[in-house]
Amino acid sequence: MVRWRLKSCPKCGGDLLIERDLDFWYEQCLQCSHRTELKPVHEYKEHVTIGTETKEDELALCEDTK
Repeated sequence: MVRWRLKSCPKCGGDLLIERDLDFWYEQCLQCSHRTELKPVHEYKEHVTIGTETKEDELALCEDTK
């Protein structure tokens, strides 16, 4: 899937194409060929264990939402 950033080139103000190479993501201008490597973005997720809540915890959550 190809993504575009219109009129966003820092060098000439042209359109940027965002693509992935073998090792990293980059953006490249279609007019002047200016190329910039993009920094990786990591998604952090919180681990949740199902079934560890007690009935008191569930009741406290219900009362807090009222």
